[in-house]
Amino acid sequence: MARSPFFVGKQSGGKFIVKNEGFTTGNVFFVDSVTGTNGAGYGRQPEKPFATIAYAVAAATSPVTANNGDVVFVMPSHAEVLTAAAGIVFGVAGTNLIGLGNGSDRPTITMGTDAGVDIDIEAANVRIKGIDFYFAIADIVAAIDIDAHDFTIEDCNFYAEGAGLNALIVIQDAALGASDRITIQNCTLTDRDAANTHFVNFSGTGDGHIVRNNRLLCDCGTMAIGGAGVVTNCVCIDNVIDNAAADNDSCINFAAASTGICARNVACGGAAQANGFTATAMTIGENYYGVSAENLSAILDPPNA
Repeated sequence: MARSPFFVGKQSGGKFIVKNEGFTTGNVFFVDSVTGTNGAGYGRQPEKPFATIAYAVAAATSPVTANNGDVVFVMPSHAEVLTAAAGIVFGVAGTNLIGLGNGSDRPTITMGTDAGVDIDIEAANVRIKGIDFYFAIADIVAAIDIDAHDFTIEDCNFYAEGAGLNALIVIQDAALGASDRITIQNCTLTDRDAANTHFVNFSGTGDGHIVRNNRLLCDCGTMAIGGAGVVTNCVCIDNVIDNAAADNDSCINFAAASTGICARNVACGGAAQANGFTATAMTIGENYYGVSAENLSAILDPPNA
């Protein structure tokens, strides 16, 4: 008789749970700020969830097991506020954080009070999906700080909670080669503060990054995607960028010796036409840049020789 993909488990003092192991063979946990409690005996079922993501994923408190395929589900309408540096620390390798809900029901993380507030990725193989982030203080230095390999963030939205509230850098890699294979996909940034510098800042020498299918409505004066670090084997494709900054090449700009592919990106902004992209040593194809204030079609950038 073939084994079923469904597995029945039970938390002490709780209900039986049927889990589809075709999704994950790891442990499954739940977080809900409305009904949750941080502590032993909680987190294993939706009726008795943890109260915060910070508690659920921290190495010091969480029952999450390293590289076990464990999943933390964040319930619809969950709301969590971070007020200081290391507000959430992902210290267990292989943690998957997945937000549930659609539209205004999506889980939210609000970052405020201290400009040093951030989320630290300190372990490898971490994934964040389906969370809305709000910036509630001016000039957050770097909202998500990555210090490990194989980090993925997808289907997440980033918003300024009001005028003058912003993150200078949304996603920051590690120095040298300490954060290879970062994947950023299907995310949205809506933050027009003129003090901002980057959506993602590749200042290190990472390998194998993927930045694709993101929608950025920003005012990133340095560059929306890119950085001074020489990255290798990077794929930057299918991003849509409206960058109000007037600086040339401020939409996508990779260091001169960076390698990989930069293709099918469409951008507009405050810079002159044909000044949206720089990717000197990368394979470049079908990137288009236009000026949003002019009635002109976007043109190839860089143009064919």
